[in-house]
Amino acid sequence: METLKDKIVKRKPGRPSTNASRRSEILEKSTECFIKFGFNKTTLDEIGDAIGFNKAALYYYFKNKEELFVQVVSAQLLNGLNSLKSRIKEIENPEEQLLQYYWNRTKIFVKIINLTGLSGENIIELNDTFNEVYNPFQKNELEFLNSIVKQIKPSKTDKESKEFTNLTFDMVNSLSFTAILLHNVTKKDNLLEDYNSKKEQILKHLIVSYKL
Repeated sequence: METLKDKIVKRKPGRPSTNASRRSEILEKSTECFIKFGFNKTTLDEIGDAIGFNKAALYYYFKNKEELFVQVVSAQLLNGLNSLKSRIKEIENPEEQLLQYYWNRTKIFVKIINLTGLSGENIIELNDTFNEVYNPFQKNELEFLNSIVKQIKPSKTDKESKEFTNLTFDMVNSLSFTAILLHNVTKKDNLLEDYNSKKEQILKHLIVSYKL
């Protein structure tokens, strides 16, 4: 049985009727190509061929392959985070909610990186561009996390809960970014789990301090 990685189904030549549908189709086919070939080996020619027109038409919607890739990753990330939020809401204890969210959040990033064959150099090169695209999502994510933090210690002020949320968020991002880069260099299978465990221990200590 053929899988997504085995085959890219080419679209017959012809243009969608709207810009929205065109962008959607480009992102869909680009996702298939990046998963099959990886970031470095995917070309705009291959993406255009999969859609049914030459790569010149892609420049009307995206300035280069890097921007297109970041949009693809952002869409995958948004889907992953929304799914994670739904699962987290089923947990009753807010402290466990926070710990589970941060633990699984890193796994979402790792899965996307592994799926698209990003190297450590790619991650560094695309980091600024990705942050620019991710900024609108970050606000929503911080609001979700802050709603959990408020439940951990309801007597804390809104300012205090937001400061704690931002602190834990920045700490987790820094550790996760370091772990992902080291994993790509060392290829140690247990490195990511080790970092996740360290991150969880730090979070537990921070939660204890926050509740005082």
